[in-house]
Amino acid sequence: LRLGSPCVEARTRALGMRLQLWVRTVSSLLIACRRASASEQKKQEVEPEDGSVRLAGGNTDAGRVEMFLHGRWGWICLLENAGKERWTKVEADVVCKQLGLRKGLSTMLMTNGRVDEVLPISVAKCNGTEASLAECQLQMNDEVDARCTEDAVSPAGAAVRCTNFVPEEQPHVSISGPSAEVLLSDATYSIACGSEPTRVSPVADNMPSFDCNVYQHSAIDEDVCEVQGECQKITDLPNPFLNSALEAFVFGEAMQSHLRTSSSQRRVAAEERSSFMPIMINGMARWSAIGIDLSSGVRSKLRNQSSSGQIEASREKESDRGGEAKPLIQSGQLAALRSLYFSPIARLLFDLDADVIGLTGRKASGAILPALQLEAARIYSALEEDGVVDLGHLGLSDEVIHEALDALGDKVQSDKPAAARTPLPRLEAWLRSNLPLRTAVAAYFGGHALLHGYKVVHLPEKLSPKAFISAHWHHDRAGRRLKLFILLNDVDPQEGHPTQVAKGSHNLSYYWHEEFEQSRFADEYVTREFETVRLAGLR
Repeated sequence: LRLGSPCVEARTRALGMRLQLWVRTVSSLLIACRRASASEQKKQEVEPEDGSVRLAGGNTDAGRVEMFLHGRWGWICLLENAGKERWTKVEADVVCKQLGLRKGLSTMLMTNGRVDEVLPISVAKCNGTEASLAECQLQMNDEVDARCTEDAVSPAGAAVRCTNFVPEEQPHVSISGPSAEVLLSDATYSIACGSEPTRVSPVADNMPSFDCNVYQHSAIDEDVCEVQGECQKITDLPNPFLNSALEAFVFGEAMQSHLRTSSSQRRVAAEERSSFMPIMINGMARWSAIGIDLSSGVRSKLRNQSSSGQIEASREKESDRGGEAKPLIQSGQLAALRSLYFSPIARLLFDLDADVIGLTGRKASGAILPALQLEAARIYSALEEDGVVDLGHLGLSDEVIHEALDALGDKVQSDKPAAARTPLPRLEAWLRSNLPLRTAVAAYFGGHALLHGYKVVHLPEKLSPKAFISAHWHHDRAGRRLKLFILLNDVDPQEGHPTQVAKGSHNLSYYWHEEFEQSRFADEYVTREFETVRLAGLR
């Protein structure tokens, strides 16, 4: 049993089965597999109906959309602006519901499929009432654009992300202040949410409620900076958006435009903030090609506070204010950091993850670790330090294991990734009874955590990065959350090609979260910059 943070994670080409659970309020990718027998692999498949869809190159609820048309499976190539602009959440809703999932979460462009499987469709437009993608307006071309068949071009495969979670089944959130839409359009606005629920809703849904506040950062006073000597020139700060950063990404060509956009954003933000910002580089932040790591600065500041007795005073103030601790990095510093380096979605996730990073909340006050019992403290400390922890053999009963295996049923015969989402009451009972794990997970998030779901996944024996894009190093474009992997059979650390995690990458706040190509990282870069851990072992 392994518990891993959403650090850079990938290279799953494994045999073996895993069951994964994820914590907090976002959906997750599951990385798991099991060997199918030769007779199972040769099982005759019934030809699907024209207009059927499936997801490829990703997982069971996110991936490149493939349609069965005129006797063959193919994918939709969106190269022109018209096709890209019309591939929206409306189309994702139609595709996801056709697949039996409850709603579409978003669309994306994924790596191209096989050369001989491109469909002559350049635009797909739905109104949301269609029962299948085939009922939408499909613009057919006489021939496929040659650029769609080139592996080197930017990702152009029409893809969707689906979910079975709907808003009415999520924790309730109350937002005060300006409209939340301003968070994506103006970098001077942030959102702060309490890590503890303010109340529990009526028995009807029994979901916790959280209060959030949208606010605007105060401007930096350059005169104050110069007098106090606590500022530095913007031009002295690192620029991670140079062409040299392309080595970190799988899709270098596609990333060139993102680097130009971010470099321009950094220049404009610097001009708007005059030429100064509060000091941050000296021990507070480490820049890389893919994100910023504030962990060393946060931990250093906590150690300094602890040695000077400031933490105890901070705890007293936290208690007096009903749980709000003084931020370790002040508003002006965060405002400058956000506006200079992060994309709109990255800014939003950075704000929401402030308690997890330790910028605010109970972690910032140093109140977490002393309150934990021995085993919970061990799990929590490993997660904080490495982003991954081996929980060892926890003695799961055969009933729990068989419950998960039985959920897959005939899907284990598939030669493609397959998953089962079904209630597993024995597993849930085990989770509820595991107090050290529950308290350690809650502590990692700064005080409160929610089990967001689970699924059992089968991966076939042979999977390439083209067939299963999660075989690349990647982050899940979802901010901080935890994944719990349960091995349902033995996985060899070498021959099994298990999931790998880059230790310490959980500390990164990534520059981008919007596009698929922004989250896939080159093997040479990751193995050079991080120590990696293989999530293998006995079931």
